[in-house]
Amino acid sequence: MSSPLETEPKMCPGKGRGRPRAFDEALALEAATRVFADKGFEGASLSDLTEAMGINRVSMYATFGNKEALFVKAMNRFSCTSEDRVKSCLSASTAREAVERLLHEGVRMFTSPDGPGVCFVTQGPFEVANASEETRSFMAHKRSGIERMLRGLFEQSIESGKLSRNVSAEQLARFYSVVIQGMALQAQHGGTKEQLESVIEVAMSAWPAAF
Repeated sequence: MSSPLETEPKMCPGKGRGRPRAFDEALALEAATRVFADKGFEGASLSDLTEAMGINRVSMYATFGNKEALFVKAMNRFSCTSEDRVKSCLSASTAREAVERLLHEGVRMFTSPDGPGVCFVTQGPFEVANASEETRSFMAHKRSGIERMLRGLFEQSIESGKLSRNVSAEQLARFYSVVIQGMALQAQHGGTKEQLESVIEVAMSAWPAAF
């Protein structure tokens, strides 16, 4: 299977461009991102995507590549926004406050009717038949992003003495990243803000003792 990058049109600057495109690429990509966030890669049909983007399939392929390539671009767009939000939460004065802030922000995002959807968070691994190795590796890396950021935060807290050296940064990061993914899945299946907030209370009760 070809890489999604190989399906994108190659144009030299100033050559072969023809008439300017009659749509806003940024807005079209934003619309595609919302469709993928709501329905996931498999659930989003080409008709769903082109209707939301306000373009036809020819324009979609010419501008963004095939569905897989479009998904990669949408995931990158979603990730940039998500990573900025995570970094803001993790800038709190303590690791505990950072995690609690991150969990509450996650619930707000997952349950908001105006939020970006949750399918990017709950998207499972792609099967070999549906995506290139490059895309599958890309998705695996993105899925582990929050866990990596949490682990870095916990390692710093252990080194600075704010967390006990008996704490495993790896295990603690995995635990809270699973909590986040689980809350996203619950919201996807109708979990309410109040229900997920109660999950946060339980999750924070598992925070390791100071020493």
